[in-house]
Order: sequence, then structure tokens, then C-alpha cells
Amino acid sequence: MLKKYRFIASLLVLSLVLVSCASSAEPVESVDSSDDSEAVAEVPAEKTTIVFWNGVGAPENVVLTELVNEYNETNQDNVYVEEVILDWSTLYSKILLDFETGTPPDIMTIQQSGLFQNVDLGVLTDITDLMPEYGFAKEDFIESAWNGSFIGDKQYAVPLDLHPLALYYNVGLFEEAGLDPENPPATMEEFLAAAQELTKDTNGDGTTDQYGLGLAYSGGLPFRLWMSLLWQHEGEEILSGDNTAAAFNTEAGLESLEFLRDLVYTYKVIPEQEQSPDDDFMKGIVGMVISGPWSQFDFNTVDGLEYATAPLPVFYDQEAAWADSHMLAFPDTKDETRMAAAMSFASFLSDNSLTWTQKAGHLPVKLSVLESTEFKDLEKAQAFAVTLPNAHYYPSIKNESLVFGRDSNSPFVVLMESTLLNAMTPQEALNEVESMVNELLGQ
Repeated sequence: MLKKYRFIASLLVLSLVLVSCASSAEPVESVDSSDDSEAVAEVPAEKTTIVFWNGVGAPENVVLTELVNEYNETNQDNVYVEEVILDWSTLYSKILLDFETGTPPDIMTIQQSGLFQNVDLGVLTDITDLMPEYGFAKEDFIESAWNGSFIGDKQYAVPLDLHPLALYYNVGLFEEAGLDPENPPATMEEFLAAAQELTKDTNGDGTTDQYGLGLAYSGGLPFRLWMSLLWQHEGEEILSGDNTAAAFNTEAGLESLEFLRDLVYTYKVIPEQEQSPDDDFMKGIVGMVISGPWSQFDFNTVDGLEYATAPLPVFYDQEAAWADSHMLAFPDTKDETRMAAAMSFASFLSDNSLTWTQKAGHLPVKLSVLESTEFKDLEKAQAFAVTLPNAHYYPSIKNESLVFGRDSNSPFVVLMESTLLNAMTPQEALNEVESMVNELLGQ
């Protein structure tokens, strides 16, 4: 019991690392948790009612709500899903408290990066034996997503999607710079050449007003990009094999960090002290950004913005990119009837993952969907799909919200801010953050 309460504080900040999804700019929608117990409609008495916590941020949460409504209207299992929409911060802090008082949801969204911590706290049900009963099989899923739903040899979640990083580029700016938008950069050399061609003085006043790449200095995306570059070096990892010590303070870690700093100060293809790369991309101030599939929501709202996507270039030895997943997990209510109903609902959502991709942008993890004509017709999704086999999650550790947090005091935010603001040399920053991470891992 003591162990559970020791981690309440870290759960209160878990959302700082878990973004759907993933982006520091990704919006989320908050609701008044005092209304959490209210059903959205009158439920027929003969139906089994289950509570579903939807922590996915706006606007994607609306897609899940549509699927909830469809399930309630069409399912033949006499199940009614009562949906509660929460922001990630509330969901991750509330779940332990509700579990302890005996009022947890029956099913909830969770990000792969939050799975270990909730399993370690004893909140989630082991569904290893239930998965085949409801039609879930390893051979039907992308290997990385399926493996990511396990902690040790036990499975605790149903994978719903994957959202890795990829390259967005402005087609019009490419053409103006004499670059071929049909052949986006795929290597470090091609990327640098494109970024330099896109960086220019368009007003003729002697100052640069258009840049090759947008990159924020704080939040999650900068260090996720750095981690992607580290993973592109063969044999390199963020933590040691047993996840007990930092492993990133290496020649490869330094090289990757120096490269990102050099993009700002040596090559000068990134605006200094940039605040919002997505906004700059939408305004045509930067020609490329590296982000996840969620950025399409904002980009698609801009009239006249013609953009395309490409896999993250291979800067070093091999393809690799950071990713996270939305998954469906099941708090341990010890109610077999409601558990069966929750698994039925999870099966429905998994079967409708094409709709989730079409409307929410996140990549499906079921091979049948990835291989379907309907998915292949989603042109901008293909760059992310190429990345799926080489997607890398954060290492699974119990205090993940502290080690991989996105607030200003979190280790890897300190790493990127201190480097990109020239407050420390890259080696000094690596030394400092290595100590911070090792201290957190030892707690």
C-alpha cells in the first residue's frame, strides 16, 4: 500500500510526458470531474453498463465519442458504454485515487508510455488469457505495438494506434527553392541541402525571414527528435539494458546533440529561440517541421497550405523514430461481467481502427487495416506507416513521468533547452542530465 501512495505525486505530473498523443502543442480538453459519474443517456435496465475514460485530447476525442455512440447503438452484447472525457493530467492522477476507493472505470485510454507505472501500482488487469478469447492475436498486429502492450510476460492493454515522428514539408516553398517535392530529403546530406536552400531573405532587406526547419527549444518534441537521432546510431539506447542507469552520454549521444545545435548556430537553418514551429510552418516561415500525425489537424485548417509528409530522414546508420501509442487498458474491478463487456467494446474499437485513422490521424496497428486499400488511399499517412516497424518507445520504467517529463525541470527538457540556448555545451548538458536521470532511476 505504501508503494502506491509514494507514486501519487508522480502521477500528478504524468501528463507532462504523455502527450497523444504526444506533442507539446497538442490540445487537450478538460472537463469538470465532479460530473464524471453522470451517464450521458438513460440506460435500459437489461444492459450491462461500463464506464469508459477517454483521455485523448481534442479534437481526436470527438472521434472516440462517435465510436462510443455507434457501439451503443449497434452492439448485440447488451452493453452500454458511459463515456467520461478527461484530460490526460486528470486521468492519470484520478485513476489511482478512484481505484483505491473502489470506483475505477472499466476501461480507459492509456498511452504506452504510462503503462508500466500503472501496472507497477497494481491498478490494471492482466488480460493475457482474455486476448485470444476476444479475437486478438499477435500475428494480426505490428510487432512493436503488440510488444509494447506487455510488461514482462503479461499483457495489460489492447494496442489501438501508433503515432511516430515524420517530416512535414511545404510543397510550394520546395518548388520556389528549386527542390523536388516528389523527392523529399531522405539522408542527412539531402536534409541539410534542402534546409539551406529553404533558408533565405525573401524581402531583400538583408535579414533571413524564411528558414529550412522549425524546432522548438522546450517541451517534448525536441528531445524526442534527439532520441530518434540517437536510436539511428546502431546499438545505442537511452537507458542501460536493465533500465537502471543512463546510457545516452556517449559519442553518438553527443554527435546527435551537436548536430541539432549546429542547425541553429552553424547552419542557421532554424530560427533562434523559436516558440511554435507548427505556427511558423502554417505561416510559411519555415519550410519543414518534424512532428507526429496529430499536426495534420492544424495544418489542414490553413487555406492554401499545400504540404506533404515523408519518413524521418536517416541521419546516421539506420531508420528509427520516437513514437507512442494509444492503448486500451482495464482497471482491476474484479467484476467478470463488466470485464467481458469492456473487452467487447475494446474489440469493437480495434475493429474500427480505420475510422480512427481516417478521422483522428493516428496510425493503425492492425496489419489488415494497414494493408487495406482504404488506408493506402490516405496519402499523408504513408510516411508514418513506413516508420512503424522502426518506431521506438521510451524505455518502460516506474517513474517514467519524472524521467521523460515535459516541464521545464525535467531532465531531457533541460538537456535541449540548455544546449539550444547555448547555456551549456552539449557535453556539459549531457553530463548534467546523466546525473539527473541516474538520480531519478535510483529512487
